[in-house]
Amino acid sequence: MSIREFAAHLGVHERLVSKWEAGGARVRPRPVNQAALDTSLARSDDVVRARFTTLLAPAGGDVDLLAFVDAGASKGAVPEVMSERELIMAAAHEASEHAAAAEGTNVGATTLAQLDADVRRIANEYVHAAPAPMMVEMLRVRRRVYRLLDGQQKPGDTSHLYLLAGTLSGLMANASTDLGYLDAAGEQIRAAWAYAELSGHNGLRAWTRGMHALIENWSDRPRNAVQLARSGQEFAGAGIGRVRLLNIEARVWARLGSDTETDRCLRAAETVSGEARDELHDEIGGVFGFPEPKAAYYAGATCIQLGRAEQALAATERAIALYSGGPARQRSYGAESLARVDNAAAHLINGSIDGAADALRPVLGLPEDLRIAQLGERLVGLRRRIAAPTYRDAVEARGLDERIEEFCVATAALSSRPS
Repeated sequence: MSIREFAAHLGVHERLVSKWEAGGARVRPRPVNQAALDTSLARSDDVVRARFTTLLAPAGGDVDLLAFVDAGASKGAVPEVMSERELIMAAAHEASEHAAAAEGTNVGATTLAQLDADVRRIANEYVHAAPAPMMVEMLRVRRRVYRLLDGQQKPGDTSHLYLLAGTLSGLMANASTDLGYLDAAGEQIRAAWAYAELSGHNGLRAWTRGMHALIENWSDRPRNAVQLARSGQEFAGAGIGRVRLLNIEARVWARLGSDTETDRCLRAAETVSGEARDELHDEIGGVFGFPEPKAAYYAGATCIQLGRAEQALAATERAIALYSGGPARQRSYGAESLARVDNAAAHLINGSIDGAADALRPVLGLPEDLRIAQLGERLVGLRRRIAAPTYRDAVEARGLDERIEEFCVATAALSSRPS
């Protein structure tokens, strides 16, 4: 209805309806008008009432979305309350929930298979998606795991559920870190470790220790980070998990300024045979993997810490080339962007402001919801390099510094900790 038609429908002046619309949530109609509105809603058909309830409810409620469908909503009315993806995912979630109930036991093979698929999907989608919406999906799946753990199941299935709870808590630790909440990340990763212990899964133990080491390093506790990275190596076989942990340890030693320990870790990583495989690092992959481009990015970050500009340039350029030339679904915008920042830092060490600007151009164009906390921190360090006497009078340097400042102001992450 138009404003005039709706006012006539209620028996009020059209200016009053305009006032309600303009005021939004601040407006509280008089009781007599509230009663008229209630009566109008009560006399509406099922579709209108369902749409009203769904629009009023918090976003993401599968039950509300499907109740709207149950009410007989037409195809054309659906986009008003849900996107195509929300509709498809709500239907999929309903199917898996119903199948779980139909199995007749607390946990069946279909339920576990669906949860495994959820974890694999989230871990791989996360590398190219904004962290905040993905965290909602992680929480939804983990809550389902928790509900199942509250029931009774066979010991083997309980262990499987603890593994799922651990992987999801690890994913949430990673997302919390990207959004700048290190305290929350620490709490999540400690829970992930507890679930790794309960499930007895060495792959999760190794990965969790590495993630915890990174959190401690970013929290200015590098000595703790070294101990955690070393602890994780006790559970890692001769595979990707060990390579990742040695690279993490190398990064921490580089921050501490120890060339000797850094080089020891890097040499040890090169000698890992790669024969051992585990389902977390090799089969699920995504956030849990440590592919060649990510290893190159880590190498570049380590070299920058030690001021090894030429090595950093070579490593970061390799990381950028591998990410940009690889499959889009495996392209980690976070790691690639951080590699570009380190590449810019190497150019600045070598005296090339133009090279730094070229490296940063794709980074400074990232949408706000993809600007993870680590980017803001690394860019703060880059601004310190730009402020050095070498670039003090360079017009190009001032322009680049201003663009970096604008980027850091408009970010979805909580960027409050030092680089």
